[in-house]
Amino acid sequence: MLLPATKPSLQLLCPGLFGADVDGAGPLDRTPALDRLLVRANARETQPRDPPETLAGAFGLKTPAGLDLPSAALCLLAEAPELALDGDWFHADPVHLHADRDRLLLFAGPSLELELAEAAALVAAFNAHFAEDGLRLVAPRPGSWYLRVEVGPRLRTSPLHAVTGQALDAFLPTGADARAWNRWQNEAQMLFYQHPVNQERQRLGRPTISGVWTWGGGVLPKVPDAPAMTIADHPLAAGLVRAAGGHLLGLDALTAAPLAWLESGLRPSAEVVIFWDALWWPALTEARDAWCAALADLEALVARLCAELAAGRLGSVTLDDGQRWTFTLTVWGQRRVWRRGGGLRERLGSMGAAARRGRGAAPTA
Repeated sequence: MLLPATKPSLQLLCPGLFGADVDGAGPLDRTPALDRLLVRANARETQPRDPPETLAGAFGLKTPAGLDLPSAALCLLAEAPELALDGDWFHADPVHLHADRDRLLLFAGPSLELELAEAAALVAAFNAHFAEDGLRLVAPRPGSWYLRVEVGPRLRTSPLHAVTGQALDAFLPTGADARAWNRWQNEAQMLFYQHPVNQERQRLGRPTISGVWTWGGGVLPKVPDAPAMTIADHPLAAGLVRAAGGHLLGLDALTAAPLAWLESGLRPSAEVVIFWDALWWPALTEARDAWCAALADLEALVARLCAELAAGRLGSVTLDDGQRWTFTLTVWGQRRVWRRGGGLRERLGSMGAAARRGRGAAPTA
């Protein structure tokens, strides 16, 4: 008997898939394509994972125990490649700190609405103040900042996505150099507190920029491998592809008709990775309307991918939340019409609660 030729396999990484809190909220729109995939696929629960580390793992890049994934240098390779090859880099994301009784909560991301001129002024003030300490801040985009250090500190940090909306105490850097590191971060907070940019933002009722959250430090690593094709907009994905020499398309390639990237000469058994992060930040910030809008887009994408699977142009589709669950569907699995239960809404309860608990943990190695 002749076996069918091996077709490309597709991994769809969707951090935030089970992270939305829908308890007590209005009904979700129907998601028949997602439901069919979740019900008919082979489900597997993994050890807790961190989405950036899951993405890096698709490129064969593993994070040694007790160390951070050097995601800053990789992201900078995508955003400012001329800088990434030079020394140790950290993410230094601008954040807003909010006092809540006896604790400080951290907020970051698009809701800060940081403007280009504001970012430039704060970065210039930081660099003037810390020049003698060998610290240099750069901002390729208003909300995307990176910190260069002359000598890499001995630290273990927590990524911004684990800390957003959380109290800071459990997430401060640890390690031999943590005390000095935390001291200058406090100094940066005082510097920003009295800066004219923040005085004006406060006058306008906008969240102030309280300081920076540093994480993901290290030198640019060697990336051993790459999928045949990566489809993503996130700078970490772009940096991994640039470091490994792979092929990158933007997420807009997924909306084209037909899906031209499936006709671009992919070899049999090729691996395609899609990093679809539109659900991630809305899940972290409990922005339900934005999460539901992104879910509608994901439903349309899954319907198209499953149609390609049924047509024999894909060998398998694996939906991965990047944290704990994978669901792999094959053309044979699509025929499991007798399976009932286990659709998205049913899984959001238990899996969503676990995802929201897990995101507050330190990143896994």
